[in-house]
Amino acid sequence: MRNLSILLILCLILSCNNNKDLSPGDQSDFRELSHYKDYAKIADTSYVKDGVEPTHRITHLKNNRENLILFKRISFKGNGNEHQTILDTLSIRNLDGIFSISIGYCEMPDSAPEEIIAIVERTKKDTIQTIAKAWKANARSGKIEKIQDLNTLMCLSEF
Repeated sequence: MRNLSILLILCLILSCNNNKDLSPGDQSDFRELSHYKDYAKIADTSYVKDGVEPTHRITHLKNNRENLILFKRISFKGNGNEHQTILDTLSIRNLDGIFSISIGYCEMPDSAPEEIIAIVERTKKDTIQTIAKAWKANARSGKIEKIQDLNTLMCLSEF
């Protein structure tokens, strides 16, 4: 029965690109959520939107079928412990071997590099020539929004 429940949850994840239904509220660690037990953490980027303490985090998880991006708000409780609230998720499946996910290595006007998620072609050059898709983690709306004009982006190679 548990395997069936996990399978149904994964089907929900895979059926849509942005999925707010998985937002369980405050969490201090993605491993606390049974939805993500089969995922490995690839990257975890936090950034400051206002003030001096980190306010948001983008976590890249991966299993053998998909890449999952979690956009989270960070808050600190009275005891000083960090808590995270999942605001939005992005599922990326069928990523071709020449492409990879880049978080924090792209720039565009009026955005911090840490807010940009992009699918880029791997290269040995300093700058990325091919950007297949890109999104911005919008702290104001709490959503991961597709960037329509990829010409506004400049991505550096992290490889």
